[in-house]
Amino acid sequence: MDIETQNQSLIRSPILWGLLVFSFGVSVALAYLLDIRFDEAFTLDTTSQGVVYAVGQAIRFEQQAPLYFVVLSIWRNIDSSIFFARLFSVLCFPLFVWIAAEVSKRYVKGVNPLFAAAVVAVHQQVVWSSLDIRLYALMLVMSGLLFLLFYDGYLMEKPRKRVRILYITVAVFSLYTQYYLGFQLVAGAFALIALRRWRALFQYVLDMGVAGLFFVPMLFVIKGQVSDVSGQVDSALTVSAMAKGLYQRLVSLFISTEWISVDSLRSWFVRFVILAVVVLLIKKLIRTRSAEDIALCVITIVLIAFFFVTYSIVGQQSLQQRHMASLVLPLVLLPFSALSIFDNRKIIIGWMALVVVLNLGSLYATYRPLAKPGDFRRAAEYVMANEASNQPVLVFHADAVLPLGYYYKGQNNLVAIPRENSFDVWDPRNNVLKDEAQILDIINKQPGAPVRFWLVHDGWCAHGSLSFNCQVLEDVITKYFEVESTQNFMEPTTVRLLHRK
Repeated sequence: MDIETQNQSLIRSPILWGLLVFSFGVSVALAYLLDIRFDEAFTLDTTSQGVVYAVGQAIRFEQQAPLYFVVLSIWRNIDSSIFFARLFSVLCFPLFVWIAAEVSKRYVKGVNPLFAAAVVAVHQQVVWSSLDIRLYALMLVMSGLLFLLFYDGYLMEKPRKRVRILYITVAVFSLYTQYYLGFQLVAGAFALIALRRWRALFQYVLDMGVAGLFFVPMLFVIKGQVSDVSGQVDSALTVSAMAKGLYQRLVSLFISTEWISVDSLRSWFVRFVILAVVVLLIKKLIRTRSAEDIALCVITIVLIAFFFVTYSIVGQQSLQQRHMASLVLPLVLLPFSALSIFDNRKIIIGWMALVVVLNLGSLYATYRPLAKPGDFRRAAEYVMANEASNQPVLVFHADAVLPLGYYYKGQNNLVAIPRENSFDVWDPRNNVLKDEAQILDIINKQPGAPVRFWLVHDGWCAHGSLSFNCQVLEDVITKYFEVESTQNFMEPTTVRLLHRK
């Protein structure tokens, strides 16, 4: 069956359409119910004043490539609400589910591509990305398209030239969406080298040269962005610490077990699964020498190597699993490929069922509170329901002022501790508390000499290895205030009413 015929049969599948409807329905409902975290508040500000402002803020403040922010700025001209801004990411979700099925059909022969689509439809990182007003859902779509077009344009027996043009286009869009997607472009070259596809490699290098020319303007800003990000790391990590940190992020993308409370059971189960998949993959590679398996394995290994190097440069906080979108599909597909060596459909279905159940457990644990980290909507509602006039609302850490401000419409001022962050350049070091005098100076400068203060503390006390010195704030509260009431929200946010001693 040729690709065109396969495409028609897949797109007509009622099961696939059911997965698309399911993914959209779940994400659109959660997108409506959930509040925003502080990174999303930054996005709303960056995209609130037109395309020119979005480009400047994306490069300078967000320290990102600008495409997503430009697109979202245009998108929000239709409707400026939080829900509509999030809807862009929501719409990427079913698109990525369909792409996952298409990619699986090409790279994992003999396994129903709907199995991979079912896993992606509940994958905890994919769902998380679809509910975030950031670029991560678009990253997933771009990464999936790169896998899809790489196969049709360079790996299949009779590559199609028009697909190569599409690949170049998506490559350029990917680079302008998130720089980490560039690792996937380099990994494609390594896959062709491993397969000894010299003619395809020559064409690929030429095509990536064209994509590189379109990306030249961004080279003038990347160096400064990398310098800014690396400068925010408080201390260097050891090789073992970096390896452990990267391993934890990869595991969360591979199999979702973080919600399981028994640590020893979880860790040994994960190790066993990883070992089994690796052994079966090696056995299959030796037996079949499948070009698709070789390409997937090489691309995965090269991506992991790139992310390890990146970890050492930008630090643990600037490389989370959400940044590694290009690894989602290979980590979903490789176990299916490994298990296909048994030629037993029940084993494949068993793995799919296991991964789906684990992801559903993770989704339930994550979204049961119907709030995002910070729980800013409920915190704001609580303060508004209980406040009186001349009771300033102190907010720590300072980045939380922006998302809290989207929900707080009360009668008092929001006061950032230790200072309101600038929208010129984001720097986590601005959140570091120096000493008691710094905090008391802010409190004593409040007009009207207030006796009572609200304190909203979102619990964020560090950025990677950079400590914000939260204990300094607690010492001020202990020495100079009495706590009249405390209300806990989604861990670890607390709201306290303070009274001067």
